[in-house]
Amino acid sequence: MKAVKKHSPLLILGLLLLGVCMRMPITAIPSVVKEIAHTFAVAPTSLGILTTIPLLCFGLLSAVVSSTAQRFGNELTLEIAMVIMFIGSYLRIINFTSLIIGTIMVGIAITCINVLLPAIIADKYPDKIGSVTGIYNTAMTLFAAIGAYAITPITHQSSWQTAVTIISAIALIAAIVWLPNLKYNERATTSAEEPAKGTNMWKNMNAWWLLLFFGGQCFVFYSIVAWLPSIAMDAGLSSDQASLIAGLLQLFSIPFAFLVPIIATKMSNRQPIMLFAGISSLVGTIMMFFPVGSFAYYCVVALLLGMGTTTTFVLAMTLFGLKTKNAADTRNLSGMVQSVGYLISALGPIIVGNLNAQTHNWFASLVVIAIAAIFFTVCGVLAERKQYV
Repeated sequence: MKAVKKHSPLLILGLLLLGVCMRMPITAIPSVVKEIAHTFAVAPTSLGILTTIPLLCFGLLSAVVSSTAQRFGNELTLEIAMVIMFIGSYLRIINFTSLIIGTIMVGIAITCINVLLPAIIADKYPDKIGSVTGIYNTAMTLFAAIGAYAITPITHQSSWQTAVTIISAIALIAAIVWLPNLKYNERATTSAEEPAKGTNMWKNMNAWWLLLFFGGQCFVFYSIVAWLPSIAMDAGLSSDQASLIAGLLQLFSIPFAFLVPIIATKMSNRQPIMLFAGISSLVGTIMMFFPVGSFAYYCVVALLLGMGTTTTFVLAMTLFGLKTKNAADTRNLSGMVQSVGYLISALGPIIVGNLNAQTHNWFASLVVIAIAAIFFTVCGVLAERKQYV
């Protein structure tokens, strides 16, 4: 049994707040794109880059975050990340240039959280990986939904700048709450250089299977998030109903965000979870092939897709800790998998959207999503053939 390291009494609260900041600064923005475009006198379509930038940051910088944390320590790197998020989030309200710069800064900060949270949980709570991962995943999913909903009424009552300022304040609160954890920051030393470096995951085939699993499920998830409302409206739902379906996709995900990590830690082989998630995602995708203009029908679609995509994401985040034997390996695996995985995911909305534009229907797009669902399921099953990478 791994020894439990000392940590701040505020560590759990800090992890919870970091979970809140993992998606909300990004998922809230699409709801007020028209208002932002009007303020800065740009075309709303030009603001699609605001959701692409964070994904590119996740892909390009995950490996960099891993090596940076090795030098400065996980806790200190996260503290710096939260300061960057606060500044970057607030910059978004000033002008169009600062909107782009601020979004890049937010993307950098979230990349740090993505990579380092699994490593900190594995290091500080080695016997509670599932439950603690479930807590921050639940916070992430819940506040992603709250942010997407709340930003619109706040904007109507005041302005979108006020809403973004509130989001920025939450990042500042997280940075303040995280400060006591700096006392327990550990960084690489000369005498411990080899253990701190950890295993080279790029040469590990099992790590590659996990990477392909993560990339495939993110491809499906971000494709669904980007285009589910459009697919629903083309099937016959109203814009309000389609918006509600998009919200239900997030809300249906919450129980799975909490329970899957706990269940996964109690299983020596998680292939059944992989199959459950893959089949749920595939069936939900197949249902969209049929142009049924029923709200209830698309509620079932949202449930299946929410179950499948959330299960795969939180399972992947949990496996970073479960499939490694020390914090350095967890950090390295997390950085490797997320670096290429998010670059794969960034292609999803683009490919799916372009196929629709070329064919003027969703058939080819849904075929691609279905193939990706089958692909990540197979890769996930292969990744589970061995207990550790």
